[in-house]
This record gives sequence, C-alpha cells and structure tokens, in this order.
Amino acid sequence: MENCYEISAKSLKEQEKFLTTGCLKLDEKLKGGISCSGITQIYGVAGSGKTQLALQLSLTVQLPIAAGGFDAGAVYLCTDSTFPSRRLQELIKKLEISKKYGATGDKIFVQHISNMEQLEYCVFKEIPLLMNIHKIGLVIIDSIAGLYRVEKWDDESVGRSKSLRCVGQQLHKLCKTTKICVICINQVTAIINDFSIKGEKEIFEQPSLGVTWLSMITNSIHLYKKESKRYASVTSPYLPQITFSFKVSECGVTSIE
Repeated sequence: MENCYEISAKSLKEQEKFLTTGCLKLDEKLKGGISCSGITQIYGVAGSGKTQLALQLSLTVQLPIAAGGFDAGAVYLCTDSTFPSRRLQELIKKLEISKKYGATGDKIFVQHISNMEQLEYCVFKEIPLLMNIHKIGLVIIDSIAGLYRVEKWDDESVGRSKSLRCVGQQLHKLCKTTKICVICINQVTAIINDFSIKGEKEIFEQPSLGVTWLSMITNSIHLYKKESKRYASVTSPYLPQITFSFKVSECGVTSIE
C-alpha cells in the first residue's frame, strides 16, 4: 500500500503543468520539464549555464502545446546592463526544436530592471498589463540577486526582506491565476566547511538572498561544475532530489546519459 507521502506526491504531479526544455532526455530527467507551480529558482556560479537555459525556455514556451510549449510569448526581465541577444540569436539558429517550429525573438518581451522599485512596479503593474494584450506563458528574472545584493543591506534587513516577500508573493499569484511558468535566476554564496572528513576545507554553494527568498521558492535547480563536467541538482515537491549531468553547446542545453 502506498504511504501518504507517495499518494500526495502522485496527486500533486498529476496536477502539474510543465514547460519543455527543448530536450526530450532532459524533460525525462525532470519528469516532464520545468514545473509551472510556484517559482522555479535556477542558481549557480557564473558560466554554469543559467542564462543559456533561461534563453532556451524563452524559445520553447513559443512551441505548440502538443510539442510541450504553451504557444505563448515570454517576458524577460534583465538586470544586467545588456540583454544577451547574440546568444539568443545563436540559439534560434541552432536549437533544433526552435527551428522546427519557427520560434523567434519577436515573442520575447525584454525589460531592463536596475533596482528593486522597478522590479516591484514591473511585476505588479507592467506584466499584468502586458498579459492583457499578449499571450504570455513565461516570466524570467535574470537575475534576482543582481538587484538586491548591490543594495548592500544586511541579510535580514527589513527593507530587502519586505521587497523580496512582496515580489515573491506577486509572482506566486501570477502563477496561480494565469498558469504561467516563473523562472528566477539566482547567484550563489560560498560556505566553507573546516571540518571535512579528509581534514581539508570544503566549499559549498547555496543560493543568495537568504531565508526570506528561500521561503518563496517552490522548485530549485542548482547548476554546477565538477571535474570539467556540468551537473544539475533538482529539488522539488513532486520529485525526490535528483542529480544528473548535462552539457551546454551552441545547440542548447541538453542532458547527458
């Protein structure tokens, strides 16, 4: 007989809506793709593949529903000085599933965000207004840490915690009411452990922004490198924690057997 956890997990998964990654093997690893329930956080060091995956999803969301997409556009909130348009154009040309269904950059609505006030205004006002005009299936914030770490507040400062909580709650509301997929790219903070088994210092990575933001996260994907290979560690309420290898190329992010 199944225990209560197994029954609950199975029921939750059956209600899930997923966005394809554009790679069948990667979708299989994720048991369907990227979940649309709550906020999915993708975090890791620079160069780990976070933005590449986010750009790929901004194309796959345009695919027909039968192909795992939502037949919709994406909102891409960019906190860096420039949007990675060259990388996007390369993906449009090289990603097989994108070429097959004609996904383009025309359905990706890019907004540059430089501070937390702009982010709050965008998620509360501009995105809902845009969704009344265009069919939107995905919202990406790249990166959420880029806006809050530069403020140089203490980790538990009232101002930052309040803003993070408000933004997180609004994103959850959008997920619940409109069934869109929400991706937040995050940076990492290093933790040094002086008491490893080998007697050497070990360095662990955890997502930035502390417990306030962590409480807003539903699904988490940690991208990291180890011995020249790339790995993804996934934590989700409908999956046991899984880790698998992947690669990043001009043809996109794909799984490795």
